[in-house]
Amino acid sequence: MEDTVTEAVRKQYEAYSYPPPIEDAEKFLKQWGPLTCDPRFAGVQLWPEGRPRQDLRILCAGCGSSQAPLIALNNPDCSVVGIDLSEASLAHSNRHRDRHGLSNLELRQVSLLDVARLNRSFDLIISTGVLHHLPDPDAGLRALADVLDLEGSMAIMLYGTAGRAGVYLLQDTLRRLGAGPDAGGLRMARELLKFVPPNHPLISTTGKLPNDLADDAGVVDMLLHPQDRAYSVPEVMTFVETAGLVFFGWNDNALYCADRFLSGEMLDRVLALPAAEQWAVIDNLAVLNDRHDFFVRKPQSARFLTRFDTDDYLSYVPFIRAGTRLAGDANALMLTRPSPQGEMRIPISRAEALLLEQADGNRSISEILSHAVFARLEPAQRTNFARDACERLWRSGHVLFGRRNS
Repeated sequence: MEDTVTEAVRKQYEAYSYPPPIEDAEKFLKQWGPLTCDPRFAGVQLWPEGRPRQDLRILCAGCGSSQAPLIALNNPDCSVVGIDLSEASLAHSNRHRDRHGLSNLELRQVSLLDVARLNRSFDLIISTGVLHHLPDPDAGLRALADVLDLEGSMAIMLYGTAGRAGVYLLQDTLRRLGAGPDAGGLRMARELLKFVPPNHPLISTTGKLPNDLADDAGVVDMLLHPQDRAYSVPEVMTFVETAGLVFFGWNDNALYCADRFLSGEMLDRVLALPAAEQWAVIDNLAVLNDRHDFFVRKPQSARFLTRFDTDDYLSYVPFIRAGTRLAGDANALMLTRPSPQGEMRIPISRAEALLLEQADGNRSISEILSHAVFARLEPAQRTNFARDACERLWRSGHVLFGRRNS
């Protein structure tokens, strides 16, 4: 059964490469910047304790048509291996390799489940949009965990249950109509989309169909895929734990931030819950996350998790996330940042703004608190203020934290 499903998935991507291939990797990076799983973008989240080595060994597991070349081009000091089942996708990646002279990129037609055949380990494994298409996603994550270095980190993307409710309703309808991932099924899907009412959960918050449905490959991937499952937040946590790994955080906390959607007594009630329960509440309430982007590591790395329930946070080094800016005036300050579902905005106090002004990517929280601007506060006041402020800014995704071990 697994071989049958895997072959069906392979044939689909041979016929309809997805995501659609990009023409010029260099131009793409100049226009859009690095991928969010790129160590040059997410380095602090991947290794808050500091990058384990400069010449990273990177695996793009299910690299598609462009991911591995983009990572290789943006990280010339690293060696990148891209594996995929689809010859068509690998051919696109090969063209990028030749065009940009990517001597640090190796491409192999290998199943993710057979990654052990490479006989090597990796500092960073990227697997976005792949595991949820396997007959046994748990086996896929275990296979990747087996080749992850002890100090390594993994960036994963899985479909989200709440935000894809409309997708699965349409998938079920098309299965009942006998549509498959072929030309006939594509025509039927296109015809059915004409009748989707404006209140259907497939319709985005902009009142339109998802952008992915603009081209044939997107329609096939979203509505006609032979193997597709999604995860709630609790299921993500179980998925990670079952593989013997540790959940290391979301790519963007804003998508699970209670402060963004709640206030008053309800916010206090939710914030009293364990972190994973908070995230589950917001995921269910907002019904926006059609995907979960997150990081995992091996249990040995759990000591580097960002947490604020001990005084260790005083050694953290704050980094203001790209795109974050301060708006308003002294009477009403607002911290803003773009996010996948619109601008993320939270009000901040003048004291919090002063703390952020001192955040240069080098000084720790403790060093920032020694600044004269905070000297008038009692020691306990300073640390309690910093703890609350840093945790709130971290929860909203505006600030990331590196970790000092000394």
